[in-house]
Amino acid sequence: MSISSKHPIHFGSLADSAEPPLFRQLHRKLSMLSLSVTGLILVVLSIVCLLISESGIRQAEYTSFFTNVSTLCQNLEQQTTLSHEWIRQMEHNYQLSIRIFDNGQPLFFQRLSGTEGERLSDSDLLFGQIADTAAQEYHLYATAKGSGGRLSHHVEFSITDQTRHSSYASAAIIPRKTGQLGILIWHPLTQIQSRIVRQRWFFLLADLIGLLLLFLFFQYFITRMLQPLIENREKQMQFIAAASHELRSPITVILSNLAACRSGLIPNDDSFLTLLDAEGNRMARLVNDMLQLANADSHSWSMHPTEVELDTLLLEVFESFESQAATHHLKWNITLPSELLPPCFCDGERIRQLLAILIDNAFSYTPSGGSIRLALDVSDTRFRLSVCDNGPGISDQQKTQIFERFYRADASRKSKSHFGLGLSIASEIAALHHGRLYVEDTPSGGATFVFELPHK
Repeated sequence: MSISSKHPIHFGSLADSAEPPLFRQLHRKLSMLSLSVTGLILVVLSIVCLLISESGIRQAEYTSFFTNVSTLCQNLEQQTTLSHEWIRQMEHNYQLSIRIFDNGQPLFFQRLSGTEGERLSDSDLLFGQIADTAAQEYHLYATAKGSGGRLSHHVEFSITDQTRHSSYASAAIIPRKTGQLGILIWHPLTQIQSRIVRQRWFFLLADLIGLLLLFLFFQYFITRMLQPLIENREKQMQFIAAASHELRSPITVILSNLAACRSGLIPNDDSFLTLLDAEGNRMARLVNDMLQLANADSHSWSMHPTEVELDTLLLEVFESFESQAATHHLKWNITLPSELLPPCFCDGERIRQLLAILIDNAFSYTPSGGSIRLALDVSDTRFRLSVCDNGPGISDQQKTQIFERFYRADASRKSKSHFGLGLSIASEIAALHHGRLYVEDTPSGGATFVFELPHK
């Protein structure tokens, strides 16, 4: 069976056709909106994570500093003699700078302490700031002369030097029999500051990469999202163009014949009126088909489902086409199941309309002497209604296109009774019933249209 169509319609992908200006503007706005919202969320989450991470790093560093100071003070309490090597080893192990005062007098080895490359005056100034802070804020006088018998204790705090660099500091007092040891400890935060800076750059780079990936994703996603809209717009434009072409033909015939009649070129007789009537009916059929499709598109197609006995409905449809089959010299058969069928909850009139469309196509494109069979099968979950013919059949490429509006597989056919809308209407009826309409090859040659309808 060959399906009618005068105007083939082919729809390419979005990549094959440029977006109209309206869709380009919509695409750009949606991309910017989506990127702005998700980008803002990404940046806020990154900042929160960065702050939590930096707080954890500083807390871990402070905990490590406090533990090291406590360990150092315990070791100093146990030491009876202090050596340069031991102090240097402590500074190296704990990454500290240490100054020790014995009853307010700095020990000789303090002159050798300090970070590498640091000027002595800067070191003195820094430890003076530590001593002043401990005395003023914590009342701990590590550089003053004291008396023994007191418990050892220490305090930790943060300071900012003249270069506005933060560091950790500690002041401790360890009692001795002959007085006390005062200890000033400085721990620079240059390493964790460098680590934090590197982490910030990492987060910034990760955010930039994330924004780039989001941009690419939204470009692809919005393109895919708009593709059905663009294709639907193209279909509407092509539908309007095809419908205008089909409407123009009968209108042109009617107007030209009326003009010829007025001018006396053709007589006003029955043949003239018959021609006008045929063209008017043709135009009415096209308008009716387009109205039905418009109702289906707007979801305003009325449905009146009831319990229908499909075998009885198919017999009535079969009988209504018997005379037409005889006129076309076609063998017209029906196959029904022998067992009792359950009723089907559907719109009987819509099912009749769908079957009429399939049968009318079969009658129109099956050659004289061919056979057409109307059949009904049933399974546990579905009814299977089919219209089978032994005509020329439909190619695999066209099987997915014949349900498109105004599509005609055989562009050479000029039948005025078909506009390429019938199968589109049948497909909409199938969708309304949550069924499936498709075409397959007849084993002996030809095409078989199948409509699968669920029981409930």
